Amino acid sequence: MVTARYDGQAQWYDTRFRRYSDRDGSAGLLARLLGPGDSVCLDLGCGTGLHFAAVREAGYTVLGVDLSGDQLRIAATRNPWVVQADGGRLPLPDAAVGTVTMTYTHTDIDDFAAVVREAARVLQPGGRLVYLGPHPCFVGAFAVRTDEPDEGGFRVGPGYGDERLQRDPTGRFPIRSHVGARNLTLTSFLGAFLAQPALRLASITEYDTDLRPWTPSRADGRVVPWNIAVVAVRTS
Repeated sequence: MVTARYDGQAQWYDTRFRRYSDRDGSAGLLARLLGPGDSVCLDLGCGTGLHFAAVREAGYTVLGVDLSGDQLRIAATRNPWVVQADGGRLPLPDAAVGTVTMTYTHTDIDDFAAVVREAARVLQPGGRLVYLGPHPCFVGAFAVRTDEPDEGGFRVGPGYGDERLQRDPTGRFPIRSHVGARNLTLTSFLGAFLAQPALRLASITEYDTDLRPWTPSRADGRVVPWNIAVVAVRTS
C-alpha cells in the first residue's frame, strides 16, 4: 500500500518551503529548464503547487498530481487542475501530455523507477521530462555538510546505499524529521531514467546551493553540488 506521508504536514511544508516558488528559487530554475511552451505540463508529485505559477508563466497549462490530499487542498488554491493519484499508476492514457515536471520527489517516493516509467508512458513523442531534486551523492542522511564552508571539505558518514526510509529524531533536518526521506544511490536515481527505452537523456546538470550550475571554484565555499537536474526526451 502506498502511503501519503505528507498528509497532516501540508501547511508546515508550504510555509517552510515557500521560497521554492520564488524566481530565484527552484521555480525560476524549473522555468528556465523548461523554456517557453504551450503544451499541457503534468507536475508529477506537485505537493502544494509551489511551482505552478512559474510553469504557467512559461506558457504551459498545468495539471498537478499528488498522492497527498492534504497537499492538494493547498495546491488547488493555486491551480484549478489537480488530481489525487499514485504516481506509479497514473489515471491518464498513453501520450496524454507534452511535458512532465518532477521536483524534489525522488526522496519521497517509495518506487521512483515506477513513477519515471509512468511519466514516460504519458509523455507524447518528442515531449520532455524535466526533473530537479537533491543530489543523490551529496545530500542525505550520510552527508555531513555543516562545516563545509569553513573547512573547505565534505565528509561522508555511513549510510550511502541504504535506500530505506530514513527518519531523524533530532529535528535538525526538516524533511527527515517530519515525513522521512529515501536516499537513492546515483545508480538507482539515474537508472530510473535509463531503464525507459523510450526516453533519451538530453542533459544532466549539477547545481550549487544558489541553484547555479556547479563548478569547483564557486564563491560560496561549497565544495560539492547540492542539486541535480535531468532533462529527458521521449523519442517514440
